[in-house]
Amino acid sequence: MSSSDLVSERETRPASRYRVLAACDFSPLGDCAVIEGLQLCGSRPRSTLHVITVGAESLSGVVLPGPVARPMAKAEAHDLARQHVSGIIDDFLAHRHRLVVDGIVVHVTLGTPAAGILSLAAELDVDLIVLGTHGRSGLTHLILGSVTGEVMRRATCGVFIIRPRDFLRGEKLPEIEPPLRPGQHSLLPCHTAHTYHNEPRANRRSDRIMPSI
Repeated sequence: MSSSDLVSERETRPASRYRVLAACDFSPLGDCAVIEGLQLCGSRPRSTLHVITVGAESLSGVVLPGPVARPMAKAEAHDLARQHVSGIIDDFLAHRHRLVVDGIVVHVTLGTPAAGILSLAAELDVDLIVLGTHGRSGLTHLILGSVTGEVMRRATCGVFIIRPRDFLRGEKLPEIEPPLRPGQHSLLPCHTAHTYHNEPRANRRSDRIMPSI
């Protein structure tokens, strides 16, 4: 069975015992949420994965998050979302993972991300919400101000949070430089500039590039 056979815009088995809702915003972290949702569904019998993408409504149509930032018809937005999710599943299968799920349903809603996720979760009566967060300002931002924090506070089901592996306590870890070649000295580039470790945190350039959900 191919990914296109599983991905749809409605649930064909309403009696599924276990429903997972994964939030996907076309970012690598959103893709991880879908993969985590697939793995969680694989641990339960008769499970369905629902994937939600929340777009913005404009006078010219729907604007999806991610790189395709242009107005489009809602039908086209659904097609793009389904194609994106199908690509994630194909990559999942290419790495020899087993796909154990009754069905995968793609939803495109309009509005704010937190409200869209919470509304669909309540409508479907899901058992678990899976979404990612960067927590760019640390734990306080995660709990009090972010989309993830709002979902955590208001959800009536379990919430599974994914964080990037290169973040620690809300701060991006510094990149590790490759080993030095023979004859090189570790302080050679730093004769006229501060080293990264001695530079005040407030002056460090942020390397965070992925948007929060």
